[in-house]
Amino acid sequence: MSSFKDFLKSVKQPSFRGGTSSVLGVREGEVAIVTYASAADKVKTIAALIREGLEKGERIFYFYPDEENVTLRTDLNEHGLDVEKHERDGNLYMKSLTEHFTPEGCFDKDRSIQFLLNHRAKAKKQGYRVREIEDVGDFSFLKGQWQRYLDYWNDPRWGVQSGVGVIYEPFIIELTAVNVGSMSDMQTRDILESFGGGKRPHIKFIDLRGHANAFSKKIDTTHENLLGCKFLLESDPTSNYEVIVEDFAKEAMANVEPVVVFAASTSSVRTCLAKQRAIKFFLMSVSTSTQESISQNETLLPANNTALALDSLSKVLETYAGENIFLVFDNLSELIRSIGLEKTYRFLHYMLDSVSSASVTALFLFNTGAHVPQVTSCLRELFPNQLMCEGKQLKVVKCVLSQIR
Repeated sequence: MSSFKDFLKSVKQPSFRGGTSSVLGVREGEVAIVTYASAADKVKTIAALIREGLEKGERIFYFYPDEENVTLRTDLNEHGLDVEKHERDGNLYMKSLTEHFTPEGCFDKDRSIQFLLNHRAKAKKQGYRVREIEDVGDFSFLKGQWQRYLDYWNDPRWGVQSGVGVIYEPFIIELTAVNVGSMSDMQTRDILESFGGGKRPHIKFIDLRGHANAFSKKIDTTHENLLGCKFLLESDPTSNYEVIVEDFAKEAMANVEPVVVFAASTSSVRTCLAKQRAIKFFLMSVSTSTQESISQNETLLPANNTALALDSLSKVLETYAGENIFLVFDNLSELIRSIGLEKTYRFLHYMLDSVSSASVTALFLFNTGAHVPQVTSCLRELFPNQLMCEGKQLKVVKCVLSQIR
């Protein structure tokens, strides 16, 4: 019998046109099923989703476990939300699961559905988009009878029935969070398979448990200690360095931190991260001479114009001022071949100076085998943290996590 991890690997991420949410990469018209075990990680993610929706002028509906009734608003305020103001203005509607689903002591499916349908219709008429977040916890509000919630969640009144389930309206983002911390892998898998099992193209599965320390644990540290470090990752084309980069990006996204990638438009790094729509790509291309936006999260840059790359980075840092940012630059070897070692060294020096803040964590990729030792040594001297990818193994060559450079 397959495990929960095998199930998650089997789930195909949807391809869907429409507006996109920068947090978790969930788009309008899609449904996200989020699994978590840590309440702190969950609140951090939901706070970011709420904040983003409010900044976009959306109407937010948030239903949460009863046991969080006393602390939740304080927790959200600590993540930068003025909950009372937004509730007072009518932009944020918050109720506990019991208040919403069982106000008179029994599960009232029809009432709960009609409540949200009415508010959807009202918001649409007024020109608002809607973001609905239902944190069902461990289904204790239904005495663990999660099938009853599934019957509500899968009701055809939510949208148009198709051969793959209910298709939701494009002006809505819906997220259902499930606390699987005390559940077995078998029970978790059964629940998620019942929520679509990867067969419905508009449903996105996100596991906050699996990626919160995906990269940092490989170098025997924590996410908190990782923040602010700048790494040189040395590898050769035959190694699986893309997996390392993917773990780096997934850890950032699991902690609701923006990811920015500079890479060639044809690079394997771009290919392996292409499905992660929350990532901002700057694609270095020899076929363009000017900056060009080609999608909501992809911008073409001329490969040899390092000044434009630095300017793009500067604008990213301004956009995400005050947030932790994860940066990937692929690859330094190609840049050396393109503009030479001296110009690459100077560009890298400027770039590292730009991201010297403790809020930027960066990973620079370098193909060691493509250069003579003198070139490798020249680049290494810029990095206090150096890693080596050999085959499927990530090795720490030099790591000074307390030294932010």
